[in-house]
Amino acid sequence: MNSFEPASTETEHLEVEQKDARTVSREPETVSVSIPALEVHFPWEVEPGKMDVKGEAITANLESNVTFEMESLPQIPSDLAYSCLLIPRFSDHYLTGDITNDLVTWLKEICVSYGWRLDAITIRPGYLQWIMTVPLTANPAQFMRITRQQTSQKIFEDYPRFKRKNLSSDFWAPGFSVDHGNSLQSPEAINSFIMQVRRQQGIF
Repeated sequence: MNSFEPASTETEHLEVEQKDARTVSREPETVSVSIPALEVHFPWEVEPGKMDVKGEAITANLESNVTFEMESLPQIPSDLAYSCLLIPRFSDHYLTGDITNDLVTWLKEICVSYGWRLDAITIRPGYLQWIMTVPLTANPAQFMRITRQQTSQKIFEDYPRFKRKNLSSDFWAPGFSVDHGNSLQSPEAINSFIMQVRRQQGIF
């Protein structure tokens, strides 16, 4: 029996070690994982080697941020300027004397009343020319009709001598000249317009 006990003790000792080993293997192992840092760049970066719209290579550095600038859109004008011209219905109804000052005042009042802006005015014995700025939606035929009606009424009221010869309610000759822009019409263009109107009237 003495020889059996040590063997038994050794066997038990081995079993204990095996149990201890199994117990140790069941413990969770600690794993060390190294995750590289994620670099985020904003705004977006241009990758080297890519081509732009013109086919030229882009050599931007990945470490540098690229700033995009939006080009401002052109502004659409909300009004337009016109150069306007009227001539008296009768060629001997000259625009001289006090009527010239009154025409300036009346045109200013008309423009303010209808939301227009009077930019310049030129009065000669044979014609009235002015530049005014109107809204984009304004119709030249409409604002010329309003101008000639309003001024004709005031002229006949304050200067009745013109009414004795002109039996109509319109002081101005038929037709008008309107050019787009903020420049006065040239003398050649004015003379051409006057000759055309007078021919239509049968005067020249």
